[in-house]
Parts: sequence; structure tokens; C-alpha cells
Amino acid sequence: MDISLLSLITFTIITILYFAFPSIGKPRLTLSDLQSDDAKMNFYSRDIRSLAFYLGIIVVSQFFLNTSYLISKCGGSINKNIGAAALFTFLPWLLIFGVLLAVLFIFPGFKTAFSDVIGYFAVSSSANDILSSVLRGTDLNDMIDKTSDAGEKKELRKAADAILKICGNKSILINQMNPDNFISIWDILKPLMNNGVYDNIEIKTSLLDLVVLKDNIGEALWYIYTAILISSIVNYNLATRGCIKDISQIKAQHDEYLSEQEKINKQNELNNSTSYSSY
Repeated sequence: MDISLLSLITFTIITILYFAFPSIGKPRLTLSDLQSDDAKMNFYSRDIRSLAFYLGIIVVSQFFLNTSYLISKCGGSINKNIGAAALFTFLPWLLIFGVLLAVLFIFPGFKTAFSDVIGYFAVSSSANDILSSVLRGTDLNDMIDKTSDAGEKKELRKAADAILKICGNKSILINQMNPDNFISIWDILKPLMNNGVYDNIEIKTSLLDLVVLKDNIGEALWYIYTAILISSIVNYNLATRGCIKDISQIKAQHDEYLSEQEKINKQNELNNSTSYSSY
């Protein structure tokens, strides 16, 4: 199997496991993690540790694959190929992929390049069902006009303006939510919610899970697209690199060359003698 394809398959499997199993991979964000700054910091600390572990597994697995490839291509012992395998593995994966992990962690807004498109289509149906049960279905202006309390009317107007400015369509409101602003948007929508919804932990958790899923899809696609780039670079370097051989390999190849050359010379002499005898 081609080394770049094998590399991508291995990477994809590890990435799926990382996002699918919070116990060994990316920690699951819960409502309790968003209740206070200390809880958020604790979650981010766990997230950083899981990212470091994930990066380590990726680099080690790619290093093993590249070392095996060089041994099968060049022959010889591991010691003769481990240096080149380390160079072609650690440099691109740490320099490119490691930097990507840091950038997405510090600037999560970059995830929207994929999460707002592919991630949205993955969760839009479920999100629309939840938001339809959360938000009132009556006309917003009528609701505001019927409200006599000035404070409540102000809150309703603020929430209505927020929805219109955000998207104008509640079915795509999910695209404006992310793990960092989930609580603030939930609070803004409170005046427009059906009775009993705001404090309904089950509905709130279900919506948060969809927001996290959308965000994770965007993050995972960044990882995969970057892995495709790195695998192409590594595959090119491995394919064009000359093998480093020890003395025994060089001597064996030299002896093999002399043996083949001797066979060719004998065959040429035989052909020449046959040609002369024909006269």
C-alpha cells in the first residue's frame, strides 16, 4: 500500500477515536463547564492535555510508518534509517500540524470555515427541531406590542433584534452558536422561549451537544485537510531520498553487480564465438 495512503488511513482512525471517545480523547463539554470561569479554565486545561496526547500519538504512529517504509525500501538496520525517518516525521508534523492545533485552540473562529458549512448540514435538522420547541412560534411584533411592562418589552425587543441581526431565520441560528458564546445566546433568547424551556436542562444540554458536534466537525476537517498536505510532503521526501547504506550493504551490492557483469560478459563471448563459427 502507498505510504501516503497508509499514513492518511492511520491518521483518520486516530482522529475519529479522539473525537468519538471522550474518555481517551477530546473531553466532552458540559453545561457545568460553562457555569464559571474556573470551570472553563479547568475544561481548557483538560483539552490542552488531550491535544498534547493526540499530537504525540499521531507523531509516533507516523514515525513508525515512515521508519518501516525506509527499511523496506533501503534495507539494513533501523539505526541506519531512523535519523531520516525522524527528520521527515517530526519536522513537518510538529511544525505544521502542531502549529495548526495551537492556532485553532487560540483562535477557534477559524473552525467556522468548515463547521458553518459541513457541520451545519450535519446538525441542521436536529437543531431546527430543538429550536422550534424552544422559541415561540407567534409573531414577534405582536408579542412585543401586547407587553405592557417596559422592562419586559425592552428585553423582548433586544432578543428580537438579536435574532434578526444574527440570521433572520431560526433554522440557521445554530450557525451563530459556538461553545464559547452558547450561554450568552441562550440568555439573550430567554424572553422568546416557551414557558419552562429556559430552565430545562435536558433541552439545553441537547442543544449544546449539537453546537459542540458542529464545532468538532469543523475542527476535525481542519485536521484531515492539513494531514493530506503533510502526507504529500512526507511521501515526496521519502520517495526522492537516497538510501543510506552501511558497508556490508554496499559490498553486497557491489558483489552482485560484478556477478551480473560477469554473466553478461560470458554471454557476449558466447554470442561472439557462435557468430564466428557460422562462417
